[in-house]
Parts: sequence; structure tokens; C-alpha cells
Amino acid sequence: MKQELFIDDIPGECRVALLEDGVVVEVDIDRSSHHSQIGNIYWGRADSVVATLQAAFVTLDDGPQGFLSVREANTLYPKDGSGRPRIETIIHGGQWVLVQVSKDTIGDKGPRLTANPSMAGRFLVYQPMKDGIAISSRIRDDEERTRLTAAMQEVLDKVECEGGFIIRTVAEGADLDVLTREAEQLARQWATIDLNPPTGGKPSCVHADLAPRERALRDWAMPEIAKITAEGRELFAAVKNYVAANMPDLSDRLDVHTGSELLFEEVGIEGAIDEALETRLTLPTGGWLSIEPTEALTAIDVNSGGYKQEGDREQIAFKTNLAAVPVIARQLRLRDIGGQVIVDFINMRDHNNGKLVSEAMTKALAADRAPTQVLGWSRLGLLEITRRRTRKSLPDFLAGDTHEGRSRIRSIESTGYDILRLTHLEADCSPTGVIKIGAHAAVVNWLNGGPLGRLVDSINRKIEATAQSDMAIDEFDLYTDT
Repeated sequence: MKQELFIDDIPGECRVALLEDGVVVEVDIDRSSHHSQIGNIYWGRADSVVATLQAAFVTLDDGPQGFLSVREANTLYPKDGSGRPRIETIIHGGQWVLVQVSKDTIGDKGPRLTANPSMAGRFLVYQPMKDGIAISSRIRDDEERTRLTAAMQEVLDKVECEGGFIIRTVAEGADLDVLTREAEQLARQWATIDLNPPTGGKPSCVHADLAPRERALRDWAMPEIAKITAEGRELFAAVKNYVAANMPDLSDRLDVHTGSELLFEEVGIEGAIDEALETRLTLPTGGWLSIEPTEALTAIDVNSGGYKQEGDREQIAFKTNLAAVPVIARQLRLRDIGGQVIVDFINMRDHNNGKLVSEAMTKALAADRAPTQVLGWSRLGLLEITRRRTRKSLPDFLAGDTHEGRSRIRSIESTGYDILRLTHLEADCSPTGVIKIGAHAAVVNWLNGGPLGRLVDSINRKIEATAQSDMAIDEFDLYTDT
């Protein structure tokens, strides 16, 4: 499988996309207005301990309080081996707790926390408060698992640190020196954190994970990645410097994109993002499926639609369902849908066909980086799937509550960033004249609230944005008036 990574980073928004065999399978977007907190470590204050929930609500910063369950507070358990205590016996109101964000704020639910912080590297995850060596289940070769475990035992003997390590998938084939260097680096990072509880003041972040583009390179750029492409020479230089310092084995895979068309548009990533906002998708067979998120779960319905091939009803249902499987698997990844998913496939009477569809779904989801599980068929004939959720889905991030009919459309902020990218490109392609923008009044207000002024300063061009009453939120015009 050929994997390619594409990076587009402008002031305020970083976008990263992963392609497999030319197909967009994952898109990650991070904005300065709401950075992901995953991986950040805080000295937080437990302002509320709720015995009925067996959880504490922890203040981290000015955002929503974090949720720390008693299960995730295991580093605070008594050391006498007495088992899991009740939350109110280990945490009290006003207590300072060292916690790490494991899941971002989603909707009205604050971030999920753990009191077992870790430091992630490219090959290893250092767990300073948990002993032992664990290894990624995606490394399946028994000899390699044995070799890596023995190597990490040597690392533990060499590196002066407490705790243990998780060996990441990308470590497959890594030698002892590489593992030792990263273990030492992670241990040094942990040593910079003040482990003494504050005596007062406000909660604070004591360790921030990498910036979005560096985090994507660390977590997405596997050794087998074929190419890493950055939009523009300035971004390319930053990526080149990071790769040279942290993953020099990938230095020969770097590429820069310049030209009269934006990278994400040229490669087809923008089209995939548009597709992720649709609730109804056409299948290769002529059938279709709908994807409807709800508060509790995501419901996917498969319909034979315009399937024209001759055959009995059972075979038509079976072939349409099989055609839907890879589409569903890709959309779960592309949209980053998490939690419970139920799929209402076309009814099949043959139980063997149902088994084949379930097995095909398991196989199609095998490449997903997020832990997924196909639970099987319910008594109502629905295929049940779970997928780990750590942040908002891509449609929720891009559109929020903005709809047009049954489809979701880009929000004010999403449209604003689209305009900023194209304005920068227009400035490069047309070096003289006034750049004029026509857009919905709310989008123009957002642009004039600061982002457009910062762009004017950086490119030294006159830009005028005018509200257009006949435009929807996701519509705009952009041209140079010479």
C-alpha cells in the first residue's frame, strides 16, 4: 500500500491529510481558536468530587472542566494492593492533581483525563508512573516482538528513569541505539516537569504536546511512507528541518508544492472533505448509503437504489452490501466517526452471506489507526461497530450546526480560512492590484476581526472584503482588480 502525507499550514489553521493508494483516508485539522489538548499535561485542581459517578471534575484552564474517573486515577491508588478504592477516598475537593488530556472536549462534554501521564515519541511512549514494557498489537511477528521486548529491557537497564515504555508500531525493525536515544530524550522531557503540587494560584499546563504539523509527522509518517508534501517553500523548510532532526530516514521523501492551484485542491483532498459533509453517498453498484450522526450513535443505512444488475434478491442484497463495506470503512476514518456505529445493511436471508459481510468489514477496518471492533449482528439485523473517539468528527469540526437542506456546509470560520488560503494564492499569482472578496456578512465580519489584517501585513497587499446579501455562508467571490 502506497501512503502519502500532505501538509497545509497557514496562520491559525493546520491541515494534514493521509492518502492510501491515491485515496484520501484521513484528514486532521487544528486551529488556534481551539487547539487540540490531547497529550497536554496539567497541574489541575479537583473542584468537584462526585461519589455517585466515581469521578472528579478537574479545572485545567479557562475551558470546560476535565473528567477524571476513578479508573483513570490508578496512580493515586494505595500501594498496599487493596484494589480500586472509591474516588472520594483518594481525591478531595480543592486537591491538586497531575493529569493528562486523553480526549478533547466534544460537544458539552469536557476533556477526558488520566492521572497516568505519558510522553509520546516516534518509536516509544514513556510511562513514568507505570512499570513494564508493552508492545503494539499491530506488530504481529512473534520473533520481532521478542527482539523488541529484549531490546527495551536493555534500554531500561541503560537509561536512568523510573516507569516503563510502550513500543509503538513504527518501532518495528528499529535497532537498540535508536530506541535508547529516544528513551533518553523522553526521560529528559519528563524530568523538566515540576512534580511538586502548586501551593496556590491557577491550574497550569506543565507540558504541551507537539504543534499540529510536527505531531502529524511523528504519528502519521511511518517508515514506509512514500512521500511527504508541504504547501509552499516556507512550510517545506520547516518540515525539512524537523524531519532532519527527528526522522532523518525520511529526508529523501520530502517534496514541496508550488503553483497556481492549492495543494489540497490539486490532489483531490478538498473534494474528499466536501464528500465528508454529505449525508448521502452513491455506491459503485448504483446503490447508496446515508450517514446520520446522533447524540448517542451514528446510524448508517445501505440501500440498493438503482442497482441494475440482474439476479435474485439475495444476490443483489449481498453484492450491494459488499460494495458498501469499503465505502463505510473509509468514511469512518475520513470523518473520524467515533463511539457506537450501527449499519443497517440490506436484509440478507442467508446467514453465511451475513458472516461474509461482517468479515469483510473487519478486514476493511484493519488499516484504521483508531481502535475499532466489529461486534457482530444484533437481533434486529444491524451490524454493530465501535470506534474510539478522541475528538470532534471532521463534519462537526468543519460545519458545526450549519446545514443546507440535509447536507452540512462549512461554518463561518471554515469558510474564512478557505478565503485566506485562496487570497494568499491570488497574491502570488497576481502580484499587483487590489484583491477583492465578496462573501456572506458573517464571514466578512470574521475576516475583518483580525485574520484579514494579519494577512495584509504579511503579503503587503491591499485587500477589500464586502458583504454580499445573496451569498450563503459557504459561498464567496475572490478576484484581483487591476
